[in-house]
Amino acid sequence: MKLLMLKFRLLLVFFIANIILGCSDISSQKTIVFFENPQFLEQEENLVIALGDINSHKNLYKFLNNQNWINSFLIKKNLFKPLEIFIESKEPKYIWQEKFYLDKNLSKFSYFQEHPDLLHLNTPIELVAEWLKVEKQFYEVTEAFNLKISSVSYTEAEGWYFKTRNNLRINMGSDLSIKIFEKLSLALKYIYEKNLTPSIIDLRYRDGAALNYGK
Repeated sequence: MKLLMLKFRLLLVFFIANIILGCSDISSQKTIVFFENPQFLEQEENLVIALGDINSHKNLYKFLNNQNWINSFLIKKNLFKPLEIFIESKEPKYIWQEKFYLDKNLSKFSYFQEHPDLLHLNTPIELVAEWLKVEKQFYEVTEAFNLKISSVSYTEAEGWYFKTRNNLRINMGSDLSIKIFEKLSLALKYIYEKNLTPSIIDLRYRDGAALNYGK
């Protein structure tokens, strides 16, 4: 697989690996693994450890190709020099259902809690694309009032709602229309002008919003 690398993060220059690369008289070869992306994934460390059990070039390619967190890779075999493996990991953008990462293309791979501050999406997978259509607008509205969205959720019973890092919950209902943006902006403006600290803003009312101060 073709891989263009501008700069790499070297995870480990490690061990004498028992990797046989097509020659029966080669019993070991030094291996260097480079990772392009700055973000650390636990899968990267696990991969380096697992390489010690790979016994052929064919199996190495198959193993790397089966890693769903790898976007692309390049194996560079050098005569009398260490084997080099260049890996471009997928960049996690969201945490979905507390079990998986999603990248910008909504490709799914396992979440091991390395980056808990990413946006948590707790919605059916088919609704993630709907959130992406309005994400920018919601960020603009909330960040104007120094709020940071930490999670976005959807249930059949409650519709859409999200929580901010200061534990404010905002109930949106089933529709993420322009009217909801306007109601949210007006509600936040009112709250900040009056110096109020509600725990819930409920925008599911036709004529306005309800504020709840309970925990």
